[in-house]
Amino acid sequence: MEPTDPSISRRRFVRTGAVLGGVAAGLPLAAKGADDPAPGSIPQVVLGRTGAKVSRLGIGCAYFQRDKVTPDTVGATIHRALELGVNYLDTAPAYGTAEEKMGPTIKEVRDKVFLVTKTPDATYEGTWKSLRHSLKMLQTDHIDLVHLHNFGDENTWGDDKMVFGDKGAVGALREAKKQGVVRFIGASGHLHPSRFHAAMDTGEIDVLMNAVNFVVRHNYDFEHKVWSRARHMNLGLVAMKVLGGAGRPEGGFKMDERHYEQAVRYVLSIPGLAVAVMGLENVAELEKAVATVSKAKPFSPEEELEVSRLGLQLAASPEWKTAYGTPLT
Repeated sequence: MEPTDPSISRRRFVRTGAVLGGVAAGLPLAAKGADDPAPGSIPQVVLGRTGAKVSRLGIGCAYFQRDKVTPDTVGATIHRALELGVNYLDTAPAYGTAEEKMGPTIKEVRDKVFLVTKTPDATYEGTWKSLRHSLKMLQTDHIDLVHLHNFGDENTWGDDKMVFGDKGAVGALREAKKQGVVRFIGASGHLHPSRFHAAMDTGEIDVLMNAVNFVVRHNYDFEHKVWSRARHMNLGLVAMKVLGGAGRPEGGFKMDERHYEQAVRYVLSIPGLAVAVMGLENVAELEKAVATVSKAKPFSPEEELEVSRLGLQLAASPEWKTAYGTPLT
């Protein structure tokens, strides 16, 4: 058993709030349990069986690692996010300096945010090492949710018996939960959808975060291959790569700017979705995302057909066909 780090204070957590029920068919934009937001702000919903109240929009913090993004920029973005009702922050050790830049602000607002990070290591020791590093960089003594990072990658996560056993990453996260260092366990991933059924079979996973957008629905299709089952298990469902992911190192998104609103509306239409995580690097990008999410309306039948045709066309292009790697199944 991993000894408790004396620098990490014990915490007790109480799960509160109603459990998010399945979202009915018909592409609703408002998740069940959503609070009525102030005009121009983001509602909160329940993150599946965790019972945690989180914002419908989350900040993907990978872009915080860019050289032009300073700790002051990060702080301003997080503070403005809280003013607009956004409390879900998704980061990872793999995001370079992002966690370190976030640390001073997280220390100030820790009780106001739902903080997510990841472990890139399948082993018990490696996961504890990663977790301690994240705690230090983020200047906190607990993380709300820790994902197995890119669980679809069999090169890292191929040995399920080890990963979910006492000597694996999930064994470490179970111990961390007992110590009050971690609240919930999740699995994130861009590829190999069928791998996620093995994770769900264990009963250990509370939240899934997968790459979903109106283009890759036509190849990876986590929406149907994985989330249709996960929804019935009341797992928290979080979308990433809403705009396709990063476009260029200096900024922008993979998806064309003219498809921004369609992309957001598509993701919010997915039955059972709790949170749409969007990569953002400053207040201006945050405010644009908030405005788009807060005013999003369901597609008309004609709009739904249009976005489906556009997505199918783009999905067949070399740029998108295997955008996040293989396998697609």
